[in-house]
Amino acid sequence: MKVIAFNGSPRANGNTQRALRMALDELEKEGIETELVNIGIEPVAPCQACGACRKAKDGKCKITDDRVNEFVGVSNEYFRYPPRNTF
Repeated sequence: MKVIAFNGSPRANGNTQRALRMALDELEKEGIETELVNIGIEPVAPCQACGACRKAKDGKCKITDDRVNEFVGVSNEYFRYPPRNTF
């Protein structure tokens, strides 16, 4: 399992990042892989409700020039095809 935390705060090393880091550190102590993604200083495009992600075989958004959409396809795949015995 891997836990990805998204920090939307524009302040580098601010309270939000510190809190996320503390939570991720605890997960790492339990042997869980983690990643902290700082998106607060990067442009994030809003959903255009175009439905391209539903039509695409890979489930990815047509917007490719923002950091968040790197993860959208991953989460879409999880919810379309969840691992057994998780819900």
